[in-house]
Amino acid sequence: MRHAQGQHLPQLLLLHEHGHDAPDRIYKAITASHSAAPLLRPILHRYEPLGSTRWVDFDTTRTTYMTRADKCHVSHVVADSGWEVKMAETLEDMDEVVAYVKNHGLGFTIPYTLNGVERSYMPDFIVRIADGADEPLNLIIEVSGQAKKDKKAKVTTARTLWVPAVNNHGGFGRWDFIEITDPWDAASTARAQLAEAAGEHGPGRDTRGQPNVKTPDKEDSD
Repeated sequence: MRHAQGQHLPQLLLLHEHGHDAPDRIYKAITASHSAAPLLRPILHRYEPLGSTRWVDFDTTRTTYMTRADKCHVSHVVADSGWEVKMAETLEDMDEVVAYVKNHGLGFTIPYTLNGVERSYMPDFIVRIADGADEPLNLIIEVSGQAKKDKKAKVTTARTLWVPAVNNHGGFGRWDFIEITDPWDAASTARAQLAEAAGEHGPGRDTRGQPNVKTPDKEDSD
């Protein structure tokens, strides 16, 4: 490794954090550059490959937001912040949102690594959006505040590894991921990304260029 003057800095690679971070970033960059090819496949949970909002049941003392029954199968959003309450309000006001749920009590996590340690990332919202295709798009939404290294690792893993893998599987509909940094402008941000994806690939294709996969209608949001 060299800096601008060309001097070797091998000590950087000897640091535990940098030693794990470098190959992880290289791998994700290579994967992202080949996102149009069906290289990735998901490893499904052996005993529970599917999740559902049907069996969600929990008690909480945290701040909640009562949802609209025609938009969400779960009666309340458990909010980690006021931003998430605003996000829920925005989703309920969007006509193109077929259904949404706050990812609390669902058991939906995305595995990722940080500094060589395996961890689990729990995204904020799962949304089904009518985007002009034959079936709604499943959109994972992460509401982000202050930029942190672990948040970057979570977002990068979801966007460049998890979403392509699930779309390549072909059995769970179409998926995409979006990070919202301003929930007061979330509707515009989401619509702009969906419009950009539709312009690049046309309706009826997922946002990474893979063909649509037809699946039977499901009673619940998975």
